[in-house]
Amino acid sequence: MVSIQKAISIVMLNALIGALVPASAHAQPRPLATIAVGQSAANGYYLADGKVEAIRETSIAAQVSGKVIERTVRAGDRVKIGQVLVRIDPRAAQQSQAAAAAQLAAAQAQLVAAEKNLARTKELVEQKFMSSAMLDKVEADYRAAQETVQALRAQKAGAATQTGWHTLSAPFDGIVTTTSTEVGDTAMPGKPLLQLHDPSAMRVALNVPAAVVSQLDRTRAASIEIPDVTGDEATPRAGPIVVVSAADPVNHTQLVRIELPRNLAQLHPGLFARVKLPLGSAANELSARLTIPVSALVVRGDLRAVYVVGDKTVTFRQVRIGRVQADQIEILSGLSAGERVALDPVAAARAAGVVKP
Repeated sequence: MVSIQKAISIVMLNALIGALVPASAHAQPRPLATIAVGQSAANGYYLADGKVEAIRETSIAAQVSGKVIERTVRAGDRVKIGQVLVRIDPRAAQQSQAAAAAQLAAAQAQLVAAEKNLARTKELVEQKFMSSAMLDKVEADYRAAQETVQALRAQKAGAATQTGWHTLSAPFDGIVTTTSTEVGDTAMPGKPLLQLHDPSAMRVALNVPAAVVSQLDRTRAASIEIPDVTGDEATPRAGPIVVVSAADPVNHTQLVRIELPRNLAQLHPGLFARVKLPLGSAANELSARLTIPVSALVVRGDLRAVYVVGDKTVTFRQVRIGRVQADQIEILSGLSAGERVALDPVAAARAAGVVKP
């Protein structure tokens, strides 16, 4: 009887342990899901993402400080050259101009008196009633009065110029991109009050790896697609490829600009653009791009890495990435074609003995 009860107790204990232990503890570990690093053919072109920008764009900023008393435009408004955009309270400048004008008038009166005094002194010296030394002093006073008048004329002109700085006008025909001031705000020298661009002349700007720039074929035209517009403007004719000589020391890229046809009505700064840059005959190795699924990438702050799966190893490896298209991301360095990467970084981290990817 005791043995039967003991057997029943053992069965119940095993059942309890089986319920507490997860099923994964009894199962064999699943193999990691991987994918081979693939090549995406570009057919002699380098695919890049860029943005539309205005060739002529400017920030309208104040040259003097003061209270904004009028803003005549809003974002999106079209303006003509010379049109008033913002007015800043000019009263302090006007008072300075009036003071300069009064000082100039007083100096001119002193100059007239000095000129008359010089004429009388010359007559007295000729008649031997005064010495030549006195004439020298009077002539010096006259020249000093002349210089004072010249200085105050310049001061008055400067005050008039500063008064003009309180009215900000459009430097060219264009569209107001953004405004960053309201009536009552305090304008400060150099502080932008609004942005203005010329919509008649646009271009596409993109950052391209320096290694690719050296292989560009500038005798052929690029192909541009702007998905956010319709009609013929979605695929505008591309102008010459212009490369800015300076390179980014961090990303090792160079700025490439491509002019677009003039007066495209739907285009405005900031639109996304896809560009196919033609490569030279010596750039066959660049015509294929290495890509992996975005889900395979591990992001830790500034670090970008993947788990590379070998026959018996799982390695955490840093990579340098390029642009993202759909669910694929370009690998610029760190991987070779044919290597296999884990699709699930969490599972790969456990397999590699890493607590958390």
